[in-house]
Amino acid sequence: MALGRGLFFDQKMKIIKAKEIHFLGILNIYNWAISETTSTFDTELKTIESFSEFLKSFHKHPLLVAVKNDEVLGWGCLKRYSDRCAYNDTVELSIYIDPNHHGKGIGKFIMEELIKSAQENKFHTILSRITAESEASIALHKKFGFFEIGVMKEVGFKFNRRIDVIIMQKLFQE
Repeated sequence: MALGRGLFFDQKMKIIKAKEIHFLGILNIYNWAISETTSTFDTELKTIESFSEFLKSFHKHPLLVAVKNDEVLGWGCLKRYSDRCAYNDTVELSIYIDPNHHGKGIGKFIMEELIKSAQENKFHTILSRITAESEASIALHKKFGFFEIGVMKEVGFKFNRRIDVIIMQKLFQE
């Protein structure tokens, strides 16, 4: 992954590989998403201990952060879609942005870097599972060439309501 080039949202923000010093910032953003949104179907807040196995699992797959002055503004990752070998060139994408920085284009910059990484690592397919009510996320994915491949009806139950999940896909040519 050629992240040394950096990507600058402004003169101080950049997208870099996450390091252990970023884990608390990632955790805080994710816990906000757990408690306030349907962007994740996790319902129990995480601790650094309970989340560290996930955070330390990124070796071949990228875990990126948008940082400015050592503050984590957002994060994103590509993770294995399945542990079955036939899926080895398929990854699942996730992006989370600090609520104080929504609407500033940070997700776009993280998405660009994750797609570049997928291409550099020769992945063939990126999948995303997005709640149907997350219009901004759906629009962002469409902007980057993802297309809807299906809707899983009422598969999630959070905040006392049933929630549909849209599956979106991006394919790379071989």
